[in-house]
Amino acid sequence: MSILKKEGTLHGLFLNKLEALYDVELQITKALPKLAKKVTDPDLKEALEHHLQETEVQVQRLEQCFSLLDEKPKKLKGEAIRGMASDATWVLHNVEEGPALDANIIAAAQYVEHYEIAGYGTAAEWARLMKHTEVKELLDQTLEEEKSANDKLTSLAETKINRQVAMGME
Repeated sequence: MSILKKEGTLHGLFLNKLEALYDVELQITKALPKLAKKVTDPDLKEALEHHLQETEVQVQRLEQCFSLLDEKPKKLKGEAIRGMASDATWVLHNVEEGPALDANIIAAAQYVEHYEIAGYGTAAEWARLMKHTEVKELLDQTLEEEKSANDKLTSLAETKINRQVAMGME
Protein backbone atom coordinates (compact mmCIF):
# COMPACT_ATOMS: atom_id res chain seq x y z
CA MET A 1 0.00 0.00 0.00
CA SER A 2 1.34 3.42 -0.89
CA ILE A 3 1.19 6.52 1.23
CA LEU A 4 0.04 9.70 -0.43
CA LYS A 5 2.44 12.62 -0.27
CA LYS A 6 1.23 15.66 1.62
CA GLU A 7 -2.07 13.91 2.03
CA GLY A 8 -4.96 16.15 1.27
CA THR A 9 -3.09 18.69 -0.86
CA LEU A 10 -3.60 19.03 -4.57
CA HIS A 11 0.16 19.21 -5.09
CA GLY A 12 0.64 15.93 -3.22
CA LEU A 13 -2.11 14.25 -5.20
CA PHE A 14 -0.64 15.66 -8.40
CA LEU A 15 2.81 14.21 -7.66
CA ASN A 16 1.22 10.84 -6.89
CA LYS A 17 -0.65 10.99 -10.21
CA LEU A 18 2.56 11.76 -12.12
CA GLU A 19 4.35 8.91 -10.36
CA ALA A 20 1.49 6.54 -11.20
CA LEU A 21 1.52 7.66 -14.84
CA TYR A 22 5.29 7.15 -14.93
CA ASP A 23 4.78 3.57 -13.73
CA VAL A 24 2.05 3.05 -16.36
CA GLU A 25 4.25 4.25 -19.21
CA LEU A 26 7.18 2.10 -18.09
CA GLN A 27 4.89 -0.95 -17.90
CA ILE A 28 3.58 -0.20 -21.39
CA THR A 29 7.09 -0.04 -22.85
CA LYS A 30 7.50 -3.65 -21.66
CA ALA A 31 4.11 -4.88 -22.89
CA LEU A 32 3.76 -3.31 -26.34
CA PRO A 33 6.63 -5.25 -28.00
CA LYS A 34 5.06 -8.53 -26.84
CA LEU A 35 1.69 -7.55 -28.26
CA ALA A 36 3.14 -6.28 -31.55
CA LYS A 37 5.07 -9.50 -31.99
CA LYS A 38 1.89 -11.62 -31.83
CA VAL A 39 -0.49 -9.63 -34.05
CA THR A 40 -1.08 -10.77 -37.61
CA ASP A 41 -2.59 -7.61 -39.08
CA PRO A 42 0.19 -5.41 -40.49
CA ASP A 43 -1.69 -2.16 -39.82
CA LEU A 44 -2.24 -3.12 -36.19
CA LYS A 45 1.40 -4.13 -35.87
CA GLU A 46 2.43 -0.73 -37.25
CA ALA A 47 0.04 1.09 -34.90
CA LEU A 48 1.42 -0.74 -31.85
CA GLU A 49 5.03 -0.15 -32.90
CA HIS A 50 4.30 3.54 -33.52
CA HIS A 51 2.67 3.85 -30.11
CA LEU A 52 5.70 2.19 -28.50
CA GLN A 53 7.85 4.99 -29.95
CA GLU A 54 5.37 7.56 -28.63
CA THR A 55 5.37 5.88 -25.24
CA GLU A 56 9.14 6.13 -25.01
CA VAL A 57 8.83 9.88 -25.65
CA GLN A 58 6.01 10.07 -23.10
CA VAL A 59 8.35 8.59 -20.46
CA GLN A 60 10.86 11.36 -21.27
CA ARG A 61 8.07 13.93 -21.10
CA LEU A 62 7.08 12.78 -17.63
CA GLU A 63 10.72 12.97 -16.57
CA GLN A 64 10.71 16.54 -17.87
CA CYS A 65 7.57 17.24 -15.80
CA PHE A 66 9.32 15.99 -12.67
CA SER A 67 12.32 18.17 -13.46
CA LEU A 68 10.15 21.26 -13.92
CA LEU A 69 8.64 20.56 -10.50
CA ASP A 70 12.11 20.04 -8.93
CA GLU A 71 11.29 16.39 -8.25
CA LYS A 72 13.12 13.21 -9.13
CA PRO A 73 11.26 10.77 -11.40
CA LYS A 74 9.70 8.10 -9.26
CA LYS A 75 7.19 5.32 -9.85
CA LEU A 76 4.10 4.80 -7.76
CA LYS A 77 3.30 1.15 -8.40
CA GLY A 78 -0.23 0.76 -9.68
CA GLU A 79 -2.14 -2.48 -9.58
CA ALA A 80 -4.57 -1.42 -12.32
CA ILE A 81 -1.92 -1.38 -15.06
CA ARG A 82 -0.55 -4.68 -13.82
CA GLY A 83 -4.03 -6.19 -14.01
CA MET A 84 -4.47 -4.92 -17.56
CA ALA A 85 -1.04 -6.31 -18.52
CA SER A 86 -1.98 -9.64 -16.94
CA ASP A 87 -5.21 -9.72 -18.97
CA ALA A 88 -3.27 -9.02 -22.16
CA THR A 89 -0.80 -11.80 -21.33
CA TRP A 90 -3.69 -14.20 -20.75
CA VAL A 91 -5.05 -13.30 -24.20
CA LEU A 92 -1.66 -13.93 -25.81
CA HIS A 93 -1.56 -17.43 -24.29
CA ASN A 94 -5.20 -18.42 -24.74
CA VAL A 95 -6.46 -16.99 -28.03
CA GLU A 96 -5.41 -18.53 -31.31
CA GLU A 97 -3.35 -16.30 -33.61
CA GLY A 98 -5.29 -14.49 -36.30
CA PRO A 99 -8.10 -11.95 -36.38
CA ALA A 100 -9.57 -13.08 -33.04
CA LEU A 101 -6.25 -12.53 -31.29
CA ASP A 102 -5.84 -9.17 -33.05
CA ALA A 103 -9.33 -8.10 -31.92
CA ASN A 104 -8.54 -9.14 -28.34
CA ILE A 105 -5.24 -7.26 -28.42
CA ILE A 106 -7.09 -4.15 -29.59
CA ALA A 107 -9.54 -4.54 -26.71
CA ALA A 108 -6.70 -4.97 -24.20
CA ALA A 109 -4.83 -1.98 -25.62
CA GLN A 110 -7.97 0.17 -25.48
CA TYR A 111 -8.45 -0.62 -21.79
CA VAL A 112 -4.99 0.85 -21.26
CA GLU A 113 -5.59 3.83 -23.54
CA HIS A 114 -8.81 4.74 -21.72
CA TYR A 115 -7.02 4.42 -18.38
CA GLU A 116 -4.23 6.70 -19.61
CA ILE A 117 -6.68 9.23 -21.05
CA ALA A 118 -8.39 9.47 -17.66
CA GLY A 119 -5.07 9.80 -15.84
CA TYR A 120 -3.57 12.40 -18.14
CA GLY A 121 -6.82 14.37 -18.25
CA THR A 122 -6.85 14.56 -14.46
CA ALA A 123 -3.16 15.43 -14.23
CA ALA A 124 -3.47 18.16 -16.87
CA GLU A 125 -6.43 19.72 -15.05
CA TRP A 126 -4.59 19.68 -11.74
CA ALA A 127 -1.54 21.25 -13.42
CA ARG A 128 -3.81 23.98 -14.80
CA LEU A 129 -5.31 24.67 -11.38
CA MET A 130 -1.84 24.99 -9.85
CA LYS A 131 -0.62 27.14 -12.74
CA HIS A 132 2.08 24.67 -13.79
CA THR A 133 1.78 25.90 -17.38
CA GLU A 134 4.78 24.09 -18.89
CA VAL A 135 3.88 20.84 -17.17
CA LYS A 136 0.28 21.15 -18.37
CA GLU A 137 1.47 21.62 -21.96
CA LEU A 138 3.58 18.46 -21.72
CA LEU A 139 0.70 16.49 -20.24
CA ASP A 140 -1.67 17.81 -22.93
CA GLN A 141 0.72 16.58 -25.65
CA THR A 142 0.63 13.09 -24.20
CA LEU A 143 -3.13 13.23 -23.68
CA GLU A 144 -3.62 14.01 -27.38
CA GLU A 145 -1.31 11.14 -28.37
CA GLU A 146 -3.27 8.74 -26.17
CA LYS A 147 -6.56 9.88 -27.71
CA SER A 148 -5.08 9.47 -31.18
CA ALA A 149 -3.81 5.97 -30.38
CA ASN A 150 -7.27 5.02 -29.12
CA ASP A 151 -8.90 6.44 -32.26
CA LYS A 152 -6.51 4.44 -34.45
CA LEU A 153 -7.32 1.24 -32.57
CA THR A 154 -11.04 1.95 -32.86
CA SER A 155 -10.71 2.54 -36.58
CA LEU A 156 -8.78 -0.69 -37.13
CA ALA A 157 -11.34 -2.64 -35.11
CA GLU A 158 -14.41 -1.14 -36.78
CA THR A 159 -13.24 -1.07 -40.38
CA LYS A 160 -11.27 -4.26 -40.57
CA ILE A 161 -10.40 -6.61 -37.74
CA ASN A 162 -13.80 -7.07 -36.07
CA ARG A 163 -15.29 -7.78 -39.49
CA GLN A 164 -12.66 -10.43 -40.14
CA VAL A 165 -13.52 -12.11 -36.85
CA ALA A 166 -17.26 -11.91 -37.58
CA MET A 167 -16.82 -13.39 -41.06
CA GLY A 168 -14.83 -16.26 -39.62
CA MET A 169 -17.63 -17.08 -37.22
CA GLU A 170 -20.39 -17.29 -39.83
